[in-house]
Amino acid sequence: MGIGSYLVNAVGGYVDCHSCPTYAPGHNPYGLPFGPPQGGDGQVNAKNFLAGGVVFAPPGVISANLTPDPDSGLPEEGHTFAEFKHLLRTGRDADEGNRILQVMPWPVYRHMTDEDLRSIYLYLKAIPHAEPGQCVAPGQ
Repeated sequence: MGIGSYLVNAVGGYVDCHSCPTYAPGHNPYGLPFGPPQGGDGQVNAKNFLAGGVVFAPPGVISANLTPDPDSGLPEEGHTFAEFKHLLRTGRDADEGNRILQVMPWPVYRHMTDEDLRSIYLYLKAIPHAEPGQCVAPGQ
C-alpha cells in the first residue's frame, strides 16, 4: 500500500484534481487567485480527501470521487480492478457510455505497470470514504 500512496500523493498529484478544496483552511501555499502567496504549508484537506467534485472546463466535467464506496468498498464508483485498469489504460469509463475522459491524464497512466496500477487501486480501497466538497477549479 505504500507504493500506491506514493504514486497517488507524490507522483500522480491526484489531490489537486480529486480533493475539493485541495488544502486545509489556512494551509494553501499559493494564495488566492492573483494575490500574494499565503505561505501555507500545503496540508491537504483531509475531510474531502480524494472525494472529487472539482469543476473543470469544458463545462460539466467534474472529477470523480476516488474514495471507497461505503457499500462495496471498491474505489471510484464501485469499479473492479479490471474496470479500473481499463479506465486508466484507455481513458474510457464504461459507467459513462465509454466516453473519453478529456481531463484525466490517462495517456500517462496507461504506461504504468500492472503492479503500479494495482498498488494505486489497493491504496484507494484502503483510504476512508469521503464526500465531495465545493470548489470551482482544481488546486483551490
